[in-house]
Amino acid sequence: DGFDCSGLIQYAYAQHGVTLPRRSIEQARIGTEVGREVEALLPGDILTFAASPGGSVTHVGMYIGEGQFIHSASGGVQPSRLSPTDPTGKWWWDRWLGVRRVL
Repeated sequence: DGFDCSGLIQYAYAQHGVTLPRRSIEQARIGTEVGREVEALLPGDILTFAASPGGSVTHVGMYIGEGQFIHSASGGVQPSRLSPTDPTGKWWWDRWLGVRRVL
């Protein structure tokens, strides 16, 4: 029927032979921590988010380049922007906790 956020990330990595934990909180601990700067991101990096600014990890997405990431939401898998100035991207920016690089 579809994916939740961590299931999408787990599935995407599995397509390349990489096994990831199932839950977003567990995915937030794997790999190497990367600085929270858009310029430092590479496609495939796992972005971690909180439900509200300053909260704990409740959501993950995968960076795809050019300030965008994919994630699973109520409408299915969708791209979103990560930006401190873009009106839509700012919502995500304010909840962005960190980055994990697995590959």
